[in-house]
Amino acid sequence: MSEVRDEFRRGWRVVLAAGVGVGCGISLQQYVGSLFVKALQADLGWTRGQIAQAQGAALAALFVAPVLGWLIDKVGVRPVAMVSIGLLAAVYAMLAAMPPSLGAFYGLFALLVILGSGTGPIGYTRAVNTWFEKGRGLSLGLTLTGVSLVAALSAPLLNFVITHHGWRGGYAALAALSIFVALPTVFLALWERPRWLARKGATEGEIAAARQVAQVGLTAGQALKTGRFWILALAILLATAGLTGVISQLQPILTDQGLDAQAAGWLVALLAVSVALGRIVVGWAVDRFWAPIPAAIALVLPALGVGLLAIGHGQWPLAVLAVLLIGAAQGGEVDVAAFFVARYFGMRSYGAVYALIGVAISLGVPIGAIGIGALYDHDGGYGRALAIAAAGFVASGALILLMGRYPQWETPKEKP
Repeated sequence: MSEVRDEFRRGWRVVLAAGVGVGCGISLQQYVGSLFVKALQADLGWTRGQIAQAQGAALAALFVAPVLGWLIDKVGVRPVAMVSIGLLAAVYAMLAAMPPSLGAFYGLFALLVILGSGTGPIGYTRAVNTWFEKGRGLSLGLTLTGVSLVAALSAPLLNFVITHHGWRGGYAALAALSIFVALPTVFLALWERPRWLARKGATEGEIAAARQVAQVGLTAGQALKTGRFWILALAILLATAGLTGVISQLQPILTDQGLDAQAAGWLVALLAVSVALGRIVVGWAVDRFWAPIPAAIALVLPALGVGLLAIGHGQWPLAVLAVLLIGAAQGGEVDVAAFFVARYFGMRSYGAVYALIGVAISLGVPIGAIGIGALYDHDGGYGRALAIAAAGFVASGALILLMGRYPQWETPKEKP
């Protein structure tokens, strides 16, 4: 425990900066995107299925993620994140001013994914991983609660802005969040440990030791040849598809069952809180137990939540419990990817390997979001879509148990 305390004493600022950065970044769309659905539908006449198809823009990350991972490994997290924050804000501003055209909407969402990818978990989790080893799971969990906490704080406010100033005002508010909150925080406090030590004038031995830790593990090519990589990728894809589908339509699902928009907005905020708690608990657990067990539990619990959501019919207690259970998976999904990549494949090519896992996430987002929207348009309800999501959660949890023992890495020797 003393080693964990020492790690947090020296690395808490990085956890805070990474949490704020990822919280205000592209990942926030997963939580607040559903707040825009009915406003766009009412103002522009688009169907929910048409609006959901914008999530197909996530496929752009199939091409961006590998390049982004390589770039982060080469030039560092901080410069990539700062440039991407500025570009993300610019695209939000363009969404606020866009013409009433589905083509423009889809194109801008593609730009949002391409230019804002550097604000996602790939870079921020790499920075945190360089500061932590014994407390890695908890530090990653705390970092990624940034998305949950920012969503919990911003969802009611954003709902207010959309109600009184329309969806254009909502996108303008997201642009302001990036520029005035994320950018200065990342500039002041986000550093990878080897780069921080070099900046502070540490001894050559300290810098070399930090760099050695960052060079342990497999290359991206070696990782792709392992069965573990594909097991992890499939588990994450299934979880992402289910979560994105449900969360992207959460407010409409709740309001269709009789809850008013304000109550549904608070439940979206509650989802964010449950995600934060899930991330802390899962992060703590993977540091102390064989990580696939708590990860599997976190990934299976939402199947129960989705079932409650399907039968709740607007009953407030069941809706609250459903949201809490769904949040458990969202609290473990990205954390599972970040922790497992570092633990099973090492830090040598962390950005590149995580980016390849990110391809699975990029596939899962449109599969889930477009799938649930299309099924709603076809069926006139969410019943079949929720049943498919529940089955995906169960399969994801079962797969993660096949990851096997942790590999033992040898620290590479410094070249003379």
